[in-house]
Amino acid sequence: MSLPTENWKAQIRKGYLELCILLLIRAHDRLYGFEILERMSALGLEVKEGTVYPLLNRMTTDSVLTSIWETEGVKGHPRKFYSLTPRGRALLTEMSGEFNRMLEIYQAIASQTKGST
Repeated sequence: MSLPTENWKAQIRKGYLELCILLLIRAHDRLYGFEILERMSALGLEVKEGTVYPLLNRMTTDSVLTSIWETEGVKGHPRKFYSLTPRGRALLTEMSGEFNRMLEIYQAIASQTKGST
């Protein structure tokens, strides 16, 4: 019998993916969707298009990201580039702080419980 971790992992990944997307876009000023997927994959975070594009659309609707279609100087077909808005930068700061706080709590608890399992 396997452990019921799939639901837990799905819940954890939802917020984590949004944080990672915002971090990647901030690091590169602007990225297009497929580039985000490639960069995540290169870092070992496998995500499907059907997961990332709805997140990008929602974050654009929520004014966390801004998007612009570009055709000039782009090889191949037009690409939709995403950038952080001021609201997105503020959200990223808040999310990063909360993530770091949760990680510190986890590490403190884990260090206290070492050897008790």
